[in-house]
Amino acid sequence: MPASRLFCSLVQTAWMSTCLGEAMRFRRAANNSLKTVQANVLREILENAAGSEFARQHGLNATSTVKDFQNSVAVNDYEDLQPFVQRVAKGYQNVLSNEKVLMFEETSGTTSGTRLIPYTKGLQRSFNRALHPWLLDLYTHVKGLWGGPAYWVVTPGAAAGRTTAGGVPIGFANDSDYFGSWAKPLIGALMAVSEDVKKQGGGQIWRYLTALSLLRSADLRLISLWNPTFFTALIRSIDEWSGELASDLRDGSCRTGFLGPSSVDNMPAYIDKPAPERAELFKASVEALRAGQPAEFAARLWPRLAAVSSWTEAEAANGAAQLRSFFPHQFWQTKGLLATEGAVTLPMSGAAAPVMAVRSAFFEFEEGEEGVGAIRLAHELTPGCRCRVIMTTFGGLYRYRLHDIVEMRGWWRNLPCLAFAGKEATVCDLSGEKVSAAHVKNILARLPGHLETAFIAPEKPVSDEPPGYLLVASREESALDQRELAERLEIALGENIHYRWSREAGQLQAARVMLLPVSPDRLNQLRMQRVEEEGGQISTAKHGVLSRLSGWEAWLSDQLSGQPCRGR
Repeated sequence: MPASRLFCSLVQTAWMSTCLGEAMRFRRAANNSLKTVQANVLREILENAAGSEFARQHGLNATSTVKDFQNSVAVNDYEDLQPFVQRVAKGYQNVLSNEKVLMFEETSGTTSGTRLIPYTKGLQRSFNRALHPWLLDLYTHVKGLWGGPAYWVVTPGAAAGRTTAGGVPIGFANDSDYFGSWAKPLIGALMAVSEDVKKQGGGQIWRYLTALSLLRSADLRLISLWNPTFFTALIRSIDEWSGELASDLRDGSCRTGFLGPSSVDNMPAYIDKPAPERAELFKASVEALRAGQPAEFAARLWPRLAAVSSWTEAEAANGAAQLRSFFPHQFWQTKGLLATEGAVTLPMSGAAAPVMAVRSAFFEFEEGEEGVGAIRLAHELTPGCRCRVIMTTFGGLYRYRLHDIVEMRGWWRNLPCLAFAGKEATVCDLSGEKVSAAHVKNILARLPGHLETAFIAPEKPVSDEPPGYLLVASREESALDQRELAERLEIALGENIHYRWSREAGQLQAARVMLLPVSPDRLNQLRMQRVEEEGGQISTAKHGVLSRLSGWEAWLSDQLSGQPCRGR
């Protein structure tokens, strides 16, 4: 065995040993009474909450029962808890929990672009209660993962060192921080793409360094990402930059100047080693890609790749099918539902769908996909039901609506299998950006003019171009021309951190605008006509600011044939 493979195997063994304890505790919980396990988790959370402002206001203590808790605390959206979060941001402690808030992590908002989620040691442990069992199960059942590195998507974030007004840090320094201090150095030794690439900032330089690092990783064993369109977008960039990438592989260099002003500092050490044979192999692989042989392209570059872990459900299904054309023979695993706020599900071998992360939070489920339905506890779920997730976390979020819909697909031991069915109807999610109707409404209200009948919709092109968002509006209601409105819209959508990441990764194209030479009333009539053609009931149709229908540009152009209404 080559030394590099032996080293990887040793490090992987050490890493898996750190996962063993939580994996065993998860297995024991899966074999016990679900009702009892969840009641114990709630008791742990309330012990951490004891004495906090939130606990005092709601009469909570460590002895509160599940019924006491439900009777004392209403189901909350982020905005309901935001006043407490704002106090934490100002530097106050013992607000939501008696644990110290170590930092805030950012996630996309509902009515605002970005939300701050408080992060404590308890929340860190709750993530490991899900991540460790998942990893040990994956590496136990997929033997080909041993002996080589993995690609864990490294996301570029905002500049390090940011804090709130009260001095609370914002954001992890590195993605591997989710796994904790023990695992972090082990993961770093096994990464095909160093986390140093994110220090170069976002945009094209980050993507170029990622592509160059992956092309050098001949022994790659695992690709772990969230939305599958990220990787297909990266492959499009690899094709576009093939000449520069081949030269850098051959010479052991990193010429990013062609992308604009070069700012690569502290380049990962593995990049500066000449690899002429790898460069020639890459050229042949690109020829296969351009000849319509995606599987041949991938097999030449990464012949030992064993598994792909990715979202494959709901809005990610089409992207997964496209990525599978590159990796048709590998083991595919559907990602669990891992939100910034906490872990909801984790994949387990033999389960019909990802399994509830029973020890990571206290869960409730609201029946139905819209409106207010009955609340069920986890042990009360029945196969086939669709519910919205409500979670109480170790980070201090209580009865918190996650706005994710899951479908119960049966049982794994004593735990429910919960397939992700999508975001609530008020959220559109093409590549993980989670654009919400409430945020869109806020944006339209701030744009010049009176965009009262305007709406935004996803556009999914037939070609290999990435999807994007289209704003449709009456020309009479806009105070800006099409170009100016598109620029302002793109900036406003970029308030959503996940939208920015998707744009930087090449998963989304820039937002476009279609100003129509029709009255606002005529635009409403056109929307109703489209709904009727799609088989919807006009009497019950909801014409909100966010349409989940795509194809509006082509459809409207057909309806208004001969009139200048093409989008920019």
